[in-house]
Amino acid sequence: MTDTQTADLRAAARELHDAGLCVLPIKADGTKKPAVAWLDYKVERTTPEQHDGWFGGDRPRGIAVVYGKVSSNVELIEFEGLAIREGLLNEATEIMDAAGPDIAEAWHSILNGWVTESPSGGRHYRVRVEGGDVPGNTKLASRLAREDEYTEADRQRLRERPNARIVRVLIETRGEGGYGLVEPSSGTVHATGRPYVRLAGGPGTIPALDANTMAAIRDHCRMLDQLPQREAPQAAPRPAQPRQDGTLRPGDDFEDRASWEEILHGEFTPVVARGQTTYWRREGKANGFSATTGHANDRDRLYVFSTSTVFEAEVPYSKFGAYALLNHGGDHKAAARELARQGYGTRRLTAVGAPSPAPAPAREQQDADEVPAAADHEQQEPQGDDDGREGFDYADAFGLPAAVRTPYDYRVTGRGVEVLSASGENWNRVTYTPLVITATFEDPEGDQYVELSWIDRSLGRPRRISRIVSRETAKRGRKLIETLGSAGLPCVEGDARAVEKWLAEFEASNVHRIPSEQLARWLGWQDDGTFVSSPEDGIKVDTAFEEQRGPARAHARKGTLEGWQDTIACLADFPVPRVAIAAALAAPLLKPLGLNSFTLDISSRSTKGKTTALQVALSAWADPSEHASAMSNWRTTLYAIEKRLNLVRGIVTVFDETMAVTDDSLIDEVLYQLPMNHGKARSGGAFGNMLPWETILLSSGERPALSFTTSQGAAARILGTTIAPFGDGGGPVAAAAREGVLAHHGHAGPEFIQYILSGLAQPNGRDKLKEHHRRLVDEFRGGGDMTNRRAPMVAVLALAEALACGRGLLPYEPLSHDVWRGLFTAHNPTDNRPDMALDVVREYVAGHAHELYSATRAAMGERPPFSGWLGVLSSKDGVTEVALLPERARKILAEAGYSLDAVVGSWIDANYLKVLKSQRPPHLVPRRFDGARAKCLAFTPEGMPYGDQDDAA
Repeated sequence: MTDTQTADLRAAARELHDAGLCVLPIKADGTKKPAVAWLDYKVERTTPEQHDGWFGGDRPRGIAVVYGKVSSNVELIEFEGLAIREGLLNEATEIMDAAGPDIAEAWHSILNGWVTESPSGGRHYRVRVEGGDVPGNTKLASRLAREDEYTEADRQRLRERPNARIVRVLIETRGEGGYGLVEPSSGTVHATGRPYVRLAGGPGTIPALDANTMAAIRDHCRMLDQLPQREAPQAAPRPAQPRQDGTLRPGDDFEDRASWEEILHGEFTPVVARGQTTYWRREGKANGFSATTGHANDRDRLYVFSTSTVFEAEVPYSKFGAYALLNHGGDHKAAARELARQGYGTRRLTAVGAPSPAPAPAREQQDADEVPAAADHEQQEPQGDDDGREGFDYADAFGLPAAVRTPYDYRVTGRGVEVLSASGENWNRVTYTPLVITATFEDPEGDQYVELSWIDRSLGRPRRISRIVSRETAKRGRKLIETLGSAGLPCVEGDARAVEKWLAEFEASNVHRIPSEQLARWLGWQDDGTFVSSPEDGIKVDTAFEEQRGPARAHARKGTLEGWQDTIACLADFPVPRVAIAAALAAPLLKPLGLNSFTLDISSRSTKGKTTALQVALSAWADPSEHASAMSNWRTTLYAIEKRLNLVRGIVTVFDETMAVTDDSLIDEVLYQLPMNHGKARSGGAFGNMLPWETILLSSGERPALSFTTSQGAAARILGTTIAPFGDGGGPVAAAAREGVLAHHGHAGPEFIQYILSGLAQPNGRDKLKEHHRRLVDEFRGGGDMTNRRAPMVAVLALAEALACGRGLLPYEPLSHDVWRGLFTAHNPTDNRPDMALDVVREYVAGHAHELYSATRAAMGERPPFSGWLGVLSSKDGVTEVALLPERARKILAEAGYSLDAVVGSWIDANYLKVLKSQRPPHLVPRRFDGARAKCLAFTPEGMPYGDQDDAA
């Protein structure tokens, strides 16, 4: 039975939501991308109110479902249009039917559930997984593309990398964290212009399967994979090159003469054969398949899916390798001897005095730009020591000491690392490029790391790539391969154990030869009391996250300190840029003074130098130019911001353009979390996963940072000014300052910290610094609580400027205390944003009372105003209530620089809004007017006095 497919996106969203699914809007531009920022919706289901906003009106949109836990553990299985045309759906059904009644029944429940045809002619099937998690998006079956299928992009890729594999995906899933389009998406939503069409069932007919059954379904779909499998190092060795005298090794002869039935007897039972492929089931298993033979095109191998056998899962085995594992515990040498005893192979008989066979010609070295083919996994005859233990030049390739040696039984060449087989006859590939340890490190906490380096030729010329990993990672092969693979090392998970062992052997063979250095994992204060200002300080800096590498490198020196001082001398009459510079120099004082991180916010509606002021401040430590990455933008994610803050312990951090933020709550979260000196707990909430920092955050934008927060206490953690940094006539000064700091930067901060370190090293140096700060705190205290809470932050800025001026680093006199007080007082208009926002709404309502619908206006037959009704005015028991349409209120606030979402929580807490717990959200209360019913912001008399109540207030 097929549920009726509606063409109404809003109705479709309601149907999907009622089935427990998370709904997303999709752009109608052929990209299939979400029309909204959607990462939060991986864990939080969207609401009907959001659907009303997304799918209302005439805007062209598509609709999609986020799969995984947020959608009641629903998973999508997709057969691409290519797979349907090539009959893979029928083949999959045949395999499922042959796998036993349980698998067959489960598969047919999927086929008869909710089925959608995609614009390419593919099929989408959904399953609700019970008793386990839904895996992420997974490719189950693919094949190599044929030449007649190549696109122009494919051909260009092959021109750049002739041995690259062009792959066509046939079957894949959309699981945890993935999304997929659904009907009735149509029109320009898909690049073809064709629609998504419901073929059977609907969201209410999704079948439920237990996690084990669903895992079996995926495994059986994988059997349709047609990609050539690269033989991993753990697999049994492939036969070596033929002997030059024409004789056969026992293993070669066994490969030709033995059958899989003989080899696997007692371990596996053949179930069904399709073409050249035989499907096997392990002994003791009632349903499903456990392995295949004959599936690969290059040679007949055993490929085991099950993890419940002596074979390693997903590793191809030759007949000889399978025999050696089953009968000799994987000892290939013993297996070869036994096969020879049984009569396999032919002996080599050499006449006494006869010359030895000529050595086999060396294989030409593979071009480093080529993608290594599967044949490279084949073992080779040992070639002697011409490029073995002594032959590789580690000094030339990696800068290692000349005394470094290759471990016994290994050899390193331009092709990579190889290890001698157990039989001593063959070389097995370990890596496709030379990979070595080039340094060992210890950080101030005593944690140890190693630097791994390899030669990369992907750009057409050899270059050295290095990555620093912890000892823990280096000893965990799969994690090591994942880390290095993401950095460009050509490797697969099957290489893990061999690579792990090679690195251990290499280091053990070169103790005291591999250089050992000190390591810093962040910039600024280290745990041993030292301070690293830049990667140029002579200490290796290796950040914890890839995203931190660029900002770390941007902390570099250019020009001269004198050139920087000449540049900022023109700022003597501009307090705001000077305050920003003081904040940059004050950041390293937080730790010795015991102060928490805080924010300095420069905001105004003008375009007069906010960004330039931040660039001038940042130039004390780093390159402030746009092409460098030391300066960040608010248009990012919370985790990315935490990673950026985590880079520093005592160096300023800069985020520009508050108006660029995609989610107001992000700035709110950062302002709340910053003074705690660490990010949010992740991965189970352990404190060890919180990213720590110590910094002063410089922020700028047209909107004050405080306008994004709902916290009444945030004003005490932020110093904010709305004064234009360069005033009305300071444009030329701003331009000159920007040009100057782009040419001269990175000197003042390191010079200042050396001065601070020398002072702290003096007797009672820290106590003297604290006393100086304490006197300034007393100076800046006032009669108000807000002034007193801000005093320590103002004092540390004033202290930093005074010390830098006294040292001669800043070419002007310190700002007077009156200037500091004038900039940061408790009367700052950014203190209580929720009340200020409510005043804006009150003033608007007072001037637009004629736009409020009321019973009197209805009786007089008044027509709605041109802009529509603002809200409704009602009276009950002598109390007049004002209720506003939320979108009108949102627009009123936005035009004044406020966010409704940022203040509505505070309005509720202050009893300014009525709430109704049965509503979602509770502060949007239904009200009737002009024949309609709408959800409104219903204000209490305290929140919105009207008429006599207003006079009384």
